[in-house]
Amino acid sequence: MSVSTDKRVTFALNRPPSSPWTGKGASSWSMGRIPPRRTAATFSLALALAAACGSSSGAGTVSFPDAGGASVKVEVADTPDKQTVGLMYRASLAEDRGMWFIFPEEQARAFWMKNVKFPIDIIFVDKEYKIRTIWKSVPPCAAEPCPIYHSGAAVQYVLEVVSGFCERHGVRENQRVTYKP
Repeated sequence: MSVSTDKRVTFALNRPPSSPWTGKGASSWSMGRIPPRRTAATFSLALALAAACGSSSGAGTVSFPDAGGASVKVEVADTPDKQTVGLMYRASLAEDRGMWFIFPEEQARAFWMKNVKFPIDIIFVDKEYKIRTIWKSVPPCAAEPCPIYHSGAAVQYVLEVVSGFCERHGVRENQRVTYKP
């Protein structure tokens, strides 16, 4: 997968057997060896168990000190399984909520909107907590192949927030963020 530095959306026509976020590991578009008739039931059960148990790493807060102190309470996605599911299958996202993806190392990242039911802003953040790229009002994937949204630079964190959050709160590229577990 190539990284677009000019923020053009690219399409993955021939999907590799790797995650769109890390370029390796489990694939978000493959359910492995689960028979198709069991896929939906297995996935529904997994989502129900995850919701009942909550996140093992808990939550935290991401703040934008350079944007008037705006902040969001975040659910942490710090494992490949949590990162693969992300905000998929949820009905909505509140204005003061988000999902904070934590990766083990800094590298170029790419996200897509498959099975996300509402538009979001995607904020790519480097290891120094500086915003490198913002994709604003990214729409749900209407048809395959789904567009891929690239970080344009090496990043270690990604924040997904409700569409329009960045515009309403003055969040811009090159600003700093803080994260508190």
